[in-house]
Amino acid sequence: MKLVVNREKCPQNHKCPSIAVCPQGAITQKDPYSLPEINEELCILCGKCMQFCPKGAFEKV
Repeated sequence: MKLVVNREKCPQNHKCPSIAVCPQGAITQKDPYSLPEINEELCILCGKCMQFCPKGAFEKV
């Protein structure tokens, strides 16, 4: 299982607020208008970003 960002749900028009809640620093964003990326090696699938994202863009697959 891994975590992905659903492009259809993510507005990609601001700095991703879920970056701040990731305890592993696994979420990055090239610029405030890009889709956030998840480093699979750092992500521990804790779900904090899923709970924090108001758009529900983070999904486990």
